[in-house]
Amino acid sequence: MKKLCWALPIIFPLLLQAQPNAHSLEKLWETDTIVPVPESVLPDAKHTQLYVSLIDGGGWDEDGKGGVGKLSLDGKHLDTHWFVGMNAPKGLGLFNDRLYVADISHVVVMDIAVDKIIKIITIPGATGLNDITVDDKGIVYVSDSKAGKVYRIENDAARLYMDDLPGANGLKATKDGLYILARKAVLFADANKQLKTITTLPNGGDGVEEVGNGDLIVSEWLGIVYYVYADGRKEVLLDTHEQKRNTADIHYDIATHILYIPGFNTKTVSAYRLKGPNAAASLLWDPQHLAENRGKTQLISQLRAQADRILDLPLLSVMDKSITPPSGNKHDYMSQAPYFWYDSSKPNGLPYVRRDGRRNPEIYKITDHKNLAELGSQVQILALTSDLTGDPRYAANAALRLRHWFLDDATRMNPNLEYGQGIPGINTGRGIGIIETIPLIGIADAATLLESIGAEAGPKATTAPQPDPKATTAKAAAQSWTPADAQALRHWYSQYLDWMLTSKKGQEEHAAANNHGTWYLAQATAIALYTGDAAKAHTLAEEGKAKMDHQIQADGRMPEELARTNGLGYSTYNLQAFFTLARLAGHAGVDLWTYTDAQHGSIHAAFNWLLPYALGQQPWQYQQIGGYNKEDLYSLLLQAYPVYSDTNYLTDARLIHPNGGNPITEITWGH
Repeated sequence: MKKLCWALPIIFPLLLQAQPNAHSLEKLWETDTIVPVPESVLPDAKHTQLYVSLIDGGGWDEDGKGGVGKLSLDGKHLDTHWFVGMNAPKGLGLFNDRLYVADISHVVVMDIAVDKIIKIITIPGATGLNDITVDDKGIVYVSDSKAGKVYRIENDAARLYMDDLPGANGLKATKDGLYILARKAVLFADANKQLKTITTLPNGGDGVEEVGNGDLIVSEWLGIVYYVYADGRKEVLLDTHEQKRNTADIHYDIATHILYIPGFNTKTVSAYRLKGPNAAASLLWDPQHLAENRGKTQLISQLRAQADRILDLPLLSVMDKSITPPSGNKHDYMSQAPYFWYDSSKPNGLPYVRRDGRRNPEIYKITDHKNLAELGSQVQILALTSDLTGDPRYAANAALRLRHWFLDDATRMNPNLEYGQGIPGINTGRGIGIIETIPLIGIADAATLLESIGAEAGPKATTAPQPDPKATTAKAAAQSWTPADAQALRHWYSQYLDWMLTSKKGQEEHAAANNHGTWYLAQATAIALYTGDAAKAHTLAEEGKAKMDHQIQADGRMPEELARTNGLGYSTYNLQAFFTLARLAGHAGVDLWTYTDAQHGSIHAAFNWLLPYALGQQPWQYQQIGGYNKEDLYSLLLQAYPVYSDTNYLTDARLIHPNGGNPITEITWGH
């Protein structure tokens, strides 16, 4: 917040506008009710709401007038009386269900699950506690702007962490250290508390947030917000100082690319979407690449033909299956292990026996696996078609399908896979079944693209409209996938990720030493990114190195896959998983593309080893009892080309598809 005890000259950032900005902010909404002096705002994807610290008085007055309010994610509904009786609350931090609030001389700890203050941590000698940040281990850091100090709170015990930081204000904990705003300096303190100056600001910073790739968003209280590159360059994203509109302790939601700004003296909270090269609303799709496809009329025509066919297809749901899971609840996903067969030597055929690589047609009697895969394909085609053509019918239909599978009470899937790939006569489900939710990655991309389409089409609706699969008005795109829908889907994904990480079946799949473990990490990393948990995404992406250490040998062979009866297919399948994980890991600040593992293997080596066999240039020396789909190899070649700058990959790709592959592959990866 503004440091009232200093009389600093205000310097306007005119010189920073010498060239056009690469990034910009698009306003989504602003509260139209009085927010009593909001100093900090913090989104909570799990509980689908925003927390706002409310000073409601003087900046440092111990008057008991302050508190913390709750604000809906669309800015429409405000509860200013959620927690009251504080003094001048400022910074907010969240870890699990604990909300931490800086209040002059102490940190208030709330349990948001039960709406109760559970602890007050007093920091002796502190008189100007300001910003708060929490790292991925739950360690809290709080700044004291008046004393120029930063405190560290672990296990509810506070101790001095750093001092001699005049005007210490904004904080942001990362995996490598701590960003600190101290008067005009944007600083970074590493794990050894060694300071580095990233850049300086004209007037002094208030809030600091990570964007990714080392870039930041930084606010000045007087009304200016900057995009700060890792190398110290700055762009002005917002300048409202002439209107006397403050920009206090901001928060950036990396998953939704939404920046929340408390207006302090204007008594408002605003939301903006960050647009630009480092704000790609995608996990796997490259927005610039999508934009380049807008002029490819033949490709778009092919995609549109597919989308038109989907418009007339029925909606899909877990409720469609004729068999009820052991839970008695058809909302639970269910499937049968594909490689297990009726044992004719037993009177009742039980237990089923394994025949690796040979699919039992019985599995298709349970429709959940097939339906989820189809849903993933459908919503990606519809979202991309709407984005590339500007036709809102496709966005509306995609939104309808997403709500039907994930959100509508009568048809939604429960966020678990307890009954995935069960084996008759042996069990009702296995962790291995988690591999069937790979489509969730593409679904998250499609849903995020729908958010962008809605933002570009017009004002956001606050509730879902009556479904109209073939709506033709321009307003339909904006209303088809609302902020409430987006947050509800992220909440579903958060619940599923929690099940993946904590359930017995999830932990078994997490530990898998073959393609199952790789795809598990790809899914979990994607979900963590989509739900805005950057720290968890980084941790999961880092685990990819251990998977590589075990799986990829120096020459590129992957023994776990070569042991299968379809070794060529499974080697390709595992590379698809590693390619997907590597792309996602890049968003989390982890480089798997160039990592060399403990066996001196790498993704690059594995791909190069496989390539001559997959292209049929050398005879395959292992088992492959089924057919081989070169379409999978084609997409890998297109992805590998820009990563490794090898034009031979493009040449090989054209051997498979001289005139290009299917529209989705070309739009996503084509060159």
